[in-house]
Amino acid sequence: MDGSRDWAGLAEGPLGIIAGRVLSNDVADCVRFRAVCRPWRQSSADPRAHGVMDRRFHPWRWTMLREEHGAPSRRSFLNTSTGECIQVDIPELLDHDVIAVTAEGLLVLLHRPQGTDVCLLNPLTRHLLADLPPITSLLPPGRSFFNYYFDIYKQCTAWGSGIAGDDSTVVLSLNRLGVVGTAKPGDDHWTPVYYNEYSLGTAPVMMAGRFYCVTVEGVMVLEMGADESPRLVVAANLNMPARPFHDCMHLVNNCGDLLLIHRQRVAELCGSSIWRERYDTYRVDLDNERLLRVKTLGCGAGRAVFMGTDGSLSVSLQVFPSGSIRSDTIYLSFDFGERELLNIGSYHLTFGCMGRASRRWGGLVPRPHTLVDCLSFANTVQYTV
Repeated sequence: MDGSRDWAGLAEGPLGIIAGRVLSNDVADCVRFRAVCRPWRQSSADPRAHGVMDRRFHPWRWTMLREEHGAPSRRSFLNTSTGECIQVDIPELLDHDVIAVTAEGLLVLLHRPQGTDVCLLNPLTRHLLADLPPITSLLPPGRSFFNYYFDIYKQCTAWGSGIAGDDSTVVLSLNRLGVVGTAKPGDDHWTPVYYNEYSLGTAPVMMAGRFYCVTVEGVMVLEMGADESPRLVVAANLNMPARPFHDCMHLVNNCGDLLLIHRQRVAELCGSSIWRERYDTYRVDLDNERLLRVKTLGCGAGRAVFMGTDGSLSVSLQVFPSGSIRSDTIYLSFDFGERELLNIGSYHLTFGCMGRASRRWGGLVPRPHTLVDCLSFANTVQYTV
């Protein structure tokens, strides 16, 4: 015997078991598995035969990076659990803008240049959900079309969007307009909930199928019932003084824990300035509806947070080269004012010390040279118009 194996000729039963385990690990592995040969493809679930809402096929471990490629429709995706990086061609980017990446790894797309169509795209399976209501139904009362066009394309992103826990409802967050909307595929309009008058410059988050944001009332969660309209209710009290339009609250999904980062400016001599930024970090205790101050991001092997103005990303140090990322550190995206004006690039929670920015924005989109730059840039808001 030559020791060869007829892998394509494996019985249907064992192939089905293997295919199921591959899919449960990562949808990217499922796509690779199906690409091997026809028998393997026939023994595994076809992502295109299922809806975009099916969580089994969501690329929740993958985040889209922002550096440019030669092809305008090509993007890099980083697996934050393994450190693997792949490139994917997405033809939809030729006539759509990405206004967010959801917690499930789906892309929220808006047709350009002046379209109102919203859709969700799974970048790894190429499955598109297009029968969502137009974004105009989420405009706050009194907004004109001019205001809409200016806000959506120059001010607004949709970070904090995602799939609700019922697996049938899309949550669309336009945080800079202070509104979150819900809709099911086929609906003719979004059902809005407005909170702009009470916002604390919050970066919202979807976690475990629920939408969270911060207002002067506290950490709020979007409640949805079959017989009642969506509404924001208090999930945890702030237990701290909060200044609207001065303080910013950033919510982060940190390995299944909800973190709140209170970003504030305090009066203190810092170089040539009398002001400096402070970043107080809390774990949101949802069971007891309170905040608990923390000096570490926890989760065993150590983690770091890459904080953006509209959304943030928590990563494990275990899967990246030693020394490339510091544990218990908050890294700032390129669109923070303190990065450009005060040369602040990071904040270490344990010691309360600032780190200098390796690179600044300078009004231009930089080409990342380090892993920290790359992940910081992934959270940076870019305006396309």
